[in-house]
Amino acid sequence: MEQELLALLKQHEEAARRRVEGLRAEQAVLNERIAAAEEELSELVVTQATLARVLAERDAGEGKFEQEPVRDADPDDLADPGPPVVRVATGEVSAEGDWPVLALLASANTSLRAKEICEVTEEVADNRHVETLRMRLKRMVRGEWLAEPSRGLFALADGVRAPDRS
Repeated sequence: MEQELLALLKQHEEAARRRVEGLRAEQAVLNERIAAAEEELSELVVTQATLARVLAERDAGEGKFEQEPVRDADPDDLADPGPPVVRVATGEVSAEGDWPVLALLASANTSLRAKEICEVTEEVADNRHVETLRMRLKRMVRGEWLAEPSRGLFALADGVRAPDRS
């Protein structure tokens, strides 16, 4: 009788283990679907904000996009500091537009969220700017300049570091 009871408990344990493994597999699929849906949502938010701005400019009678105002040159900007980071193996330099983000992450001792990066590198850190930056950060992850050690946190990728300035 005791052996039968132990065997029955063992069967229940194995069935529960299979259910847990099945649920974990379903969870992995759901996590992938959530990530894809979040990416789509992010793109839609940016697209909607851009379209609203373009339509508002059109309705206001502006025939062309606003240009950035000219500012006086800062002597510190005149010296070419070079890229903030390079790929160690190849010496490859990232796109110049990515330099502020890469410089910030190179100087940070930890991974940062898109909002934190936006607050430092952008003039405005509203939802539209954060989502636009998040898409750019994801592109930089795909280009292997950044890593996403956990969802929503960004850091320099392995093999990317500040160049030696000797």
